[in-house]
Formats: sequence, C-alpha cells, structure tokens
Amino acid sequence: MKKIIFIADFFTEHVLGGGELNNEELILELRNGGYKVDKTQSHLVTKRLINSNKNAFFIVSNYINLSNECRQMLMNLRYLIYEHDHKYLKSRNPATYRDFKASPKNLINFYFYKNAMAVLCQSKFHKEIIEKNLKLDNVINLGGNLWSEDSLHKMKEISKMQKQTDKISIMESDIEHKNTLGAIRYCSSKDLKYELISDPNYFKFLEKLGSNSKFLFLPKTPETLSRILVEARMMGCSVVTNNLAGAISEEWFSLKGEELIEFMYKKRSEIISIIERLYKRDLEEKRNPLVSIITTFHEGKGFLNNFLENITNQTIFNDCELIIIDAGSCRGESELIKKYLKKFDNIVYKRLEEKEAITPCLNRALELSNGEYVTFAFIDDVKRNDCLEVLYNNMKDDTTIDLVYGDVYCTEVANEKFEENSSNSMLFDHSRFPFSKENMIKCLPGPMPLWRRNIHDKYGFFDSERCNYADDWEMWLRSVSNGSRFKKIDEVVGLYYSGGRSSSDDNLEQKREEARIFYEYRNLFGDNYSLFKPYFDQFVGG
Repeated sequence: MKKIIFIADFFTEHVLGGGELNNEELILELRNGGYKVDKTQSHLVTKRLINSNKNAFFIVSNYINLSNECRQMLMNLRYLIYEHDHKYLKSRNPATYRDFKASPKNLINFYFYKNAMAVLCQSKFHKEIIEKNLKLDNVINLGGNLWSEDSLHKMKEISKMQKQTDKISIMESDIEHKNTLGAIRYCSSKDLKYELISDPNYFKFLEKLGSNSKFLFLPKTPETLSRILVEARMMGCSVVTNNLAGAISEEWFSLKGEELIEFMYKKRSEIISIIERLYKRDLEEKRNPLVSIITTFHEGKGFLNNFLENITNQTIFNDCELIIIDAGSCRGESELIKKYLKKFDNIVYKRLEEKEAITPCLNRALELSNGEYVTFAFIDDVKRNDCLEVLYNNMKDDTTIDLVYGDVYCTEVANEKFEENSSNSMLFDHSRFPFSKENMIKCLPGPMPLWRRNIHDKYGFFDSERCNYADDWEMWLRSVSNGSRFKKIDEVVGLYYSGGRSSSDDNLEQKREEARIFYEYRNLFGDNYSLFKPYFDQFVGG
C-alpha cells in the first residue's frame, strides 16, 4: 500500500483550527484514495521513525516542534511542505518588514524549504510573500482550502437562512494576531453594533458566523488564506477586512454563497490531484556534495588562477562544490573561470551584471549551496591542500559542534604556495585564541572556518542590511549567542594574505560597524567587554 507519513504539530483531536481542519480532510481523502496515511505529531518524530520509513512520502504541515536533526534527515527523502503560515521567518510575521520582505538575517529553515519536492501555499498573496523572501522555484499555489462535504452542505443550508442586518460578526479569539480587540475598536469608532462569536463545536460556530449579514476581520499578520473569511462568503455574508487576508488575492473571492461553495467543492479534487502527482514524482537520484565552498570577488584576475588551482587540488574536492559569485568583473575573469568549468562539473559560476557588496554575494552563494557543510574561500588566500579534509574530520562525528577552525599563517606575498611560504610562522591574530564566548571578542574562526550549513536554517543568513565588513563576526556571534559550539584545532590550515584585498585598517566606516556589533553582543564577552570598551568607544558617534 502507498504510504504517507503526515507530520503536524497538532491534529483536529488536539486543536480545532483552520489548518487542522484542512489537514484532516486531506488525510481522509488520501485514505479514501488508497493511501495508508499515518498521522504523527511533530514532537514525536524521531530518527528511528524516519529511518524505518525512508521509502515513504512525507507531508510536513505545521512543524514548529519538529527537531532540527529530523528536518536534516528529511532533506534526503521525499517530502513536501504544506505551509499554513510563515515558518521561514523568525517572527513568523512578514508584516513587520517593509513590503513583507525580511532581512536575510531573519530567514530560517531556508534549506528545509529549498529541498522539499514542493512548498504548497494557500493563495497568490501567500505565494508572493514566500517567493519574495526565499526566491525558490518549487512553490505551488493551491488557491484554496479543503472543506468536508458535510461542512460545505452545512454552509449551503446557512447561506439560505435569514440574516440579522443590524450586527457585524467578530470572531472571539485570544490569539493576538487575529486582532479581536482591533475589530472591536473599529466598530466602536464607527458606532456599529457587533456580536462576538465563538463555539467549540465547528458547525455551531458556522451557524453563529452566518447569522449576521456582515463579518469583520482585521488580522495583524498576513493570513495565508483566512479560512474564516471564505466561510463567511460561502454563507452569503459580506466581509470587511484589510490587505493582510490572502483570500482576497484570489479571483474566486468575488463569488458568494452557493456559487463559491460549488467552486470549493471542485477545489477538493484539484488539491488532491496536485498532491498525488507529487507523490508519483521520483526523488531525483543526485548525490549532494559534502562541502559547499563559497567565494565572491570583483576584478580579481591576478589571484584567480592560483585560487582555482588551490581549491581544485583540495584532497576532497571531488566531494565538494565550488560556488563562485562574480560581482560584475570585466577584466577577463569569466574567460579564465570558463576553462575550469570545462574541466570540473562541480563548479557553479554566477556572474552579476553590476558590482554588488560582499555580504549579499555570500548570501547568494549560500542560497545556491547544497552541501551539508560550508566554507569560505577568498581568492587571495591559500588553503593547505588537505585543509577541508582536516576540518571535516574534526567535526563529522560530533553533532554538537557547529563550526571548526584552525590556525592560519599570515603572508605578505601574493599567490604563494602553502608548502613554500614566507610567513615566518606568523599566525593570523584572531585564530590563535581557543574558542570561548569571551574570546569571541575576536572573530575567532578567521578566514577559513568550516561550518554546518544548518546554522543558517537555525539562525539566518549573513546580515546584508547592516553589515558591509564584519558580516562573518556578526554571524558567528549570533550563532554562539543562540547556543552554537565552535571548535579550534591546533593545526595551521592555510595562508592569509595580510595587506591584501580585505585589508582596511584605516576604514572608519568598518570600525564603526564593528563597534556597533561589539555593543550589540557585549553580554557574551565577560571581562573582555571592559578591556576592549575604550577601543570601541572611540568609534561611537561622530
């Protein structure tokens, strides 16, 4: 029998919400269609359950209580996300951002969405917000919800009943973003009579909702659809709402009463058929790389050949992907890189038409990445030929470690080989210190860390809105402040070109940015805060 594991935080036996009602109807219809569907609450999903069902198809609905470890395991299996809100944002509320677009720093679970066979959303409005933030091509708009035949029949009966015209229905809810108080204030300001409606029995709730000729709903959070608005319309009510209700973006929202009920009845089979087509689609046989090596540059011809030779000669390069973001170079860099593209099928090259700052370019590379681990590779630095292998071996068996780094020599000679360097064993200042929260007063990982990609699913991407220089320091501080553990190994893993492309000792703008970060994360630094405060104080203000 065709097997589906349906994962959600709650089902209708726990909570009678719109998402749960939709999911319950989907499960019943799939079972009627010959599928074996096992319901599993997200907090009960274990590694053992996933491993014993590797050939099953997973539908992941609300998943706040699904462990990060289990999310990582699902990324290698056949799954889709049936999205009911905005779980790719820390706040889960796009309304707090201009034009509903969050800073990369506030994006989470990106790779969980990227690796899904599809992300199913509820409306055009919902789809637009997801794509605006995640820029993925696997988002499908279902354009509606699922109601049981009994529910649709009940609403048809209610739509024919006489309605009170002197009152407006308002949903009584303790959920802050449903904004019951805002709706009450709206009615009071316009001297309108209203009735607060609620009932634990779904059919009785529908009867109350449909008893008045108007329904008022003013959500604070973008509603993926707003199921209750559609129910009001199906029962022949007029609705008053704001621009945060997804349903109003659909053409069918102009329908009302029996006409809309008939449309939603047909929508049932349409949604089921979409999911069945996804079930039948095979998971493409592809071997994801172990490490994504990300780099970006603007006009770096003098370093590129040495850089590409160094990276492609890494001992585990065959298990890696190299992602290059060229920020609008125009000195023949693309021709040089194309020679390597012909030799290696694990190099991804993207050239931008115009120059772009380093931080958004790094985020572009991260969005393209597929490796379980990520590392920087700056074109004027040189890695020891087994740098990546050594770093990987020092963290692969310890899942409590999110990032590993080693010592780095400093050199003032461009394009040196690690084996024949002139550094005189001078160590890069930051990487000399053992890892501790207090020592993160320095950007300990330095220029050659290796980290688990899921750091970004948990804590967001590099802060491209507020960082132009110290994006890595801020990212690592953010991770450590949220509980990440880093590890230092006492080996020299590469050469840092001091005085090179990234040198900016006299850059006041950079110093002010670093000062802002220092004060933002001051609680991490312990005694080092007082020690370094006078230094950073000189860059505040002015």
